[in-house]
Amino acid sequence: MRRALLARFALSASVALVVGCESSRPLEPTAGPDLARKPEAAPGFATLSTLPSLGRGGNGAEAYAVQQSGGIIAGYSWQSDGRMIPVKWSLQNGAWTISSLPYSSTATSARAKGVNDQGDVAGNDFPASAPHAVLWPSSGGFEVLGCNNELGEATGISAGGRTLAGVVQGSPVMAAVWEPGQCRVNLPPLVAGGSARADAVNGNGSIVGGSANAGSYQVPVRWARVGGAWTITALDSRQGAVRGGNSAGDLVGYVKVPCALPEGCSLGMVWYAAGGTRALPTLGGSHTTPVGINSSGEVVGLSSLASGEGTAFFWSETMGMRQLPITGGAWAFAVSGVRADGTRLVVGAGGTRFGAVVWVVRNP
Repeated sequence: MRRALLARFALSASVALVVGCESSRPLEPTAGPDLARKPEAAPGFATLSTLPSLGRGGNGAEAYAVQQSGGIIAGYSWQSDGRMIPVKWSLQNGAWTISSLPYSSTATSARAKGVNDQGDVAGNDFPASAPHAVLWPSSGGFEVLGCNNELGEATGISAGGRTLAGVVQGSPVMAAVWEPGQCRVNLPPLVAGGSARADAVNGNGSIVGGSANAGSYQVPVRWARVGGAWTITALDSRQGAVRGGNSAGDLVGYVKVPCALPEGCSLGMVWYAAGGTRALPTLGGSHTTPVGINSSGEVVGLSSLASGEGTAFFWSETMGMRQLPITGGAWAFAVSGVRADGTRLVVGAGGTRFGAVVWVVRNP
């Protein structure tokens, strides 16, 4: 399925969201599909490495999250016996080592989706029935979260704590948060009985981003916890979704905009916690879907080339829109903070063998 997305970048039916437009602050010219500019040539601005896998040949893995310091990456790897295994990669003496994470004997597989500043990893297992949110503490072991076998899929964890955000499949689909030792909290929908999902959480667990049904389609939304109660706000009235966020609560995602394509085009967006928005350019094609943002406001995700192929990108105010080097196309899922040496790590999956990858991105 990932290969199909990379082969032809048609994001029309992925995740829709957006409502009640916020006031935009005049940042740079907003470049969407109609203002797409060719990415600047940037020889040597990023170095690609393939992360080790539990399977044969180094393929069959995806890296979903990276610690702000860049020391730990979380994701999954297919094992040679055909099971999806949650893993973390640790940087030791300049080399990445892979280690599997434990999970319940009642589950057939599991995957990791987030990692916080303390090295705790979040994700979910897959029993025969439905998935559960799982926390893997840095001290070892694992904890299935919620009460009375509550179901759910964790999509991320707060960088400064242990608040997990995610989704509960059902009718309707619900956005939810989990904390160790507590029952699951379902987040309010935008309309009564409407579906929703959460895909991002800020550093202290007080802001969650995702998408919610606003009628006939999903729009990007933000939940905020004030005085122990959660409130929901639509970020745009157009179809779209929030896909990632940083510690401050800045959120990234996309909205659907009219274009020559019958399904419309995906315009990459940043919704700032302090107010205002920014639209992102493409790599020369019709679509951009941001997935991750760091504390410096640097954004990564998937964008289309003029050929229509989708591949991984890196964007910053100083460097602009850059295609991350790889053969075979890729997703970029997350980006670390800027490290002491001026570099940052971008993690994702792709390549001709479709494995977990990491880019070291340098300043120009």
